[in-house]
Amino acid sequence: MTTGYVEKYRISIQVFLNGYSYKITDTDGRTVSEKDFCEIEELYSSRIFSYPYKEYRISYRTHRCTLIPAGLMPDTENADKDKVLRNLLAEYDRPEENEKVECARITPADAVLVYAIPGEGSPLRAILSSLPSDCRPFPEMYWMLEELYGLPCHNRVIASYRDSLLSLAIAEDGKLLLCNSFNAQDFTTAMYFIFSALKQFQINPEVTTIYFRENLGHDQEMLLYRYFSGVEILK
Repeated sequence: MTTGYVEKYRISIQVFLNGYSYKITDTDGRTVSEKDFCEIEELYSSRIFSYPYKEYRISYRTHRCTLIPAGLMPDTENADKDKVLRNLLAEYDRPEENEKVECARITPADAVLVYAIPGEGSPLRAILSSLPSDCRPFPEMYWMLEELYGLPCHNRVIASYRDSLLSLAIAEDGKLLLCNSFNAQDFTTAMYFIFSALKQFQINPEVTTIYFRENLGHDQEMLLYRYFSGVEILK
């Protein structure tokens, strides 16, 4: 794999509690290489991250994030940005002292995602140390919201479940209905939260396709097919 070859491609990295996965795609979206799970120790022997890619997409799991309507966002240009963002996030989930707090605009939702970035000693920091310094990580919810509005359906449901954390986003056509994370120790509990949310917004799973942002086990996928009209994997 030569440098010129790699520079044509995009690498997507998902960071977990105790490891990571990656997927390399070409300009047409075709998969060149992927691995569903790598231990952090593999960073020191793998050459995958040593090449310069055209684009990097880095996601990590966190429940410390909140979506705020753009019109309600305080001014961060003429104030202590870090203090403003930390105070905003603390209303929902107080960030740790060693966590940095950032924000990102979600244009289709006309909102701003405020989120905490794990500090030193986390798997994310280990991954970032192997990447170019300008690579910017985003929480899993950011990428879910970015993809939500591009789904080819009226009822749009995206979920992501790993490390006992379910992230869920639901929209009806262009209207965002839900953006939240739930602690779920097992997949059955995750399904409970999904169905509770669908019931709240009167969305019928029998005419709805649910999208996941990571591979599911065969039993998990078959279980979902009992209730949903379709189950798709977005990676």
